[in-house]
Amino acid sequence: MWKSEGYRIFAEDEAIVSFNPSARRLWTARGSKPVQLVNGSHSNVCFLGAVSDDGNHCFTTERINGDSFIRFARYLLRLYGKVVLIADRAMWHFRSRKVKKFVKACNGRLILWPLPKMLPELNPMEHGWKSARQNVTWKLFPDKRCLGQAVKSHIRNEFRTDLFRFWS
Repeated sequence: MWKSEGYRIFAEDEAIVSFNPSARRLWTARGSKPVQLVNGSHSNVCFLGAVSDDGNHCFTTERINGDSFIRFARYLLRLYGKVVLIADRAMWHFRSRKVKKFVKACNGRLILWPLPKMLPELNPMEHGWKSARQNVTWKLFPDKRCLGQAVKSHIRNEFRTDLFRFWS
């Protein structure tokens, strides 16, 4: 329905990734003690991501809130003109006055569509975050910028999904 009207459809989600590498399972010689290098930092990197059949997008931000969501939506609108964002029911998506005002100001170019409550497995972007955590975040990065670039590169270039097959 939306595709025939010229909209690009995206499943959107947010993630917070620890700057400290996450441990993962690995094969080692019996009796050996593997060493996991850490940086000792308790800081995080926040991401907003959107997956679609046409391509994936990932955006780093200082914090996840209505303002960062609006910046991400503006970015997608600049690229595609008309966008449908299918999102979880996070407070900053549907209850924020700023977001409601922004959606209204878009005059129909932006449609926010909520996923059913308490069903994060219906959001394909969740699988993108899981894939990034498995394939990227176990490494030790010199700084948060490098971690952000690695996760964004993974989401944009390596994670693929077919939305309509995913939801059928």
